[in-house]
Amino acid sequence: MSPSVIFQIVNTIVLPAWLILIFFPNKSWKNPVINGLTIAMSLVYAFYVVTGLGDLDMESFNELEGVKAMFTTDVAVLTGWVHYLVFDLLVGNWILNQSQKHKINHYLIIPCLLLCFVFGPAGYLVYSIIKVAKTKRLD
Repeated sequence: MSPSVIFQIVNTIVLPAWLILIFFPNKSWKNPVINGLTIAMSLVYAFYVVTGLGDLDMESFNELEGVKAMFTTDVAVLTGWVHYLVFDLLVGNWILNQSQKHKINHYLIIPCLLLCFVFGPAGYLVYSIIKVAKTKRLD
């Protein structure tokens, strides 16, 4: 399959996972479904890292120009995109699980999840502010 097709598939697969976090936060099957999905997407990521990135120059990670040069192929962009999707989803699930542990109202968490889905670290930041306000602790 082409990188474009895989891109469409991973984008389509990840959306229901975010809907589960938002609309079914307390279901017993939530964590196994999210974890299974992130493992499956991690396999896609690993496949493209091993087969598609070719000779990776580790020195390239030290300079912006080097990193920019790495993302000049469809496979490299797809690999990076899957990386973002997996980690954003993992952080979103972590936010939800932590919010439940700290008994934070789910309606306050929904904007954090939406931000995490679209802007990753911004969702984590907003959640962290809410959690510190509620618990008076940074841990």
